[in-house]
Amino acid sequence: MLSGKKNSIIVLSLAIIILIAAFFWWILATPSYNVVKRMPGMDNRPAIKPISDSVIIGEFFDTLNHIDEVIPGTWPRFRGSDYDNISKDDTPLAETWDTSGPPIVWKTTLGEGYAGPAVRNGRVYILDYNEKRKADMLRCFSLKSGTELWRRWYNVELKRNHGYSRTIPAVTDKYVVTIGPRSHVMCVDPINGNLLWTIDLEKEYGNPGNVKGRVTPDFYVGQCPLIDNNIAVIAPGGKALMIGVDCATGKVIWKTQNPDSLKMSHTSIIPMIIHGKKMYVYAALGGVCGVSADGDDTGKMLWDTKEWSPSIAVASPVYLGNGELIAFGSYGAGAARIRIIMDASGYTASLVEQHKASEGIANEQQTPIFKGDNLWAVLPENAGALKKQLACYNKSNLITPVWSSGKESRFGKGMGPLIMSGDKLYLLDDEGTLYLFKIENNKAELVSSHKIFNAIEAWSPMALAGRYLIIRDSHNMLCLDIGKKE
Repeated sequence: MLSGKKNSIIVLSLAIIILIAAFFWWILATPSYNVVKRMPGMDNRPAIKPISDSVIIGEFFDTLNHIDEVIPGTWPRFRGSDYDNISKDDTPLAETWDTSGPPIVWKTTLGEGYAGPAVRNGRVYILDYNEKRKADMLRCFSLKSGTELWRRWYNVELKRNHGYSRTIPAVTDKYVVTIGPRSHVMCVDPINGNLLWTIDLEKEYGNPGNVKGRVTPDFYVGQCPLIDNNIAVIAPGGKALMIGVDCATGKVIWKTQNPDSLKMSHTSIIPMIIHGKKMYVYAALGGVCGVSADGDDTGKMLWDTKEWSPSIAVASPVYLGNGELIAFGSYGAGAARIRIIMDASGYTASLVEQHKASEGIANEQQTPIFKGDNLWAVLPENAGALKKQLACYNKSNLITPVWSSGKESRFGKGMGPLIMSGDKLYLLDDEGTLYLFKIENNKAELVSSHKIFNAIEAWSPMALAGRYLIIRDSHNMLCLDIGKKE
């Protein structure tokens, strides 16, 4: 018995030695085949055509119709008149809806994207991409009827990168400013569409010959332009972190230096008054910063911090008061509280707390609404037990909500927009259901809901102008009458 066991061990040992020897021979021997370096095109994929740089911004114009009637209502930019996503209009709105829901006033088809509308003087402005024409278009519609009035457009080649257009125009009585998917800035007359000036941010502020030095971020531009006292304020990154452009002439009148090579993110510049000083706050790729917005030092960097620098940022910063703001990151990064301190030497910024999306308030792409002392947000899919719920957080505690809608009340994928007017909060989920909540202090009561349409990725910010709520999904824009019935 022992002899047999001993023989088995000897055989096994010899087999192992032979296998090891064979392995080393295979490694050291010259192979009988050629090892070829993997090269582009050898996998039989179609050749990648270079994107043309010969873009003439705003080259073409189509007059389609005349305005039928100028009706009340304005939503002039990203997040509305006061950059807070709250309508201050005193138009009476419906307290509830019957089973038919709010009436659809008009509907139009768009190219694939998530760009939102701006509204002024009875006109709706939206940036769109026409795949057949390969054209970036500023389209102007009648707010009353949805009739398209004119288009200002130009050819620019884009590859579908999870949609195309993402930005909201900024409009005043004199100017409309847009930023296209590939960083093309255009300023036109808001009434007749006449082209006033253009800037190619990629050519003017990118670093030539350096792919990493390009201005346009992944997934194309998501930054919405800002017009402040007839100055267009834009953050290209690259050679200048931020610029101020005179809307009347197109002349760049100030530039913010960019020694730390901060890059354009998908967030938008938000004006804030911090310690009595007006400043433009921007969450760039690489850090968060504040730039002087008035006085002799307009355009000067006042403070910055690299302590909060998520790889992707879409939701814009929100000022909480007392020198503190909250900044957000996508893909689970969560949020951070940043404190700005002013003393005799100037301003400094520091990160005082941060948390992941599963640990506190977060948002994948919609900027939360701050009203009173409370932040309202629909939490993303990666927010743990609170995922896809509507939640309210007091500014003193960004970790534990004071109210949430509950696990039985989740909203799409947690990517849809929300907007407020008075004590009403409107929430659109990804799949086209619109919810009306009544807000009282830090709680929300669901009053009505209605499936407006079978939406696909209804992620665009909404616009509320007078009695009209404008929503969209990846291919359609709809105008709803949410006003109180007479």
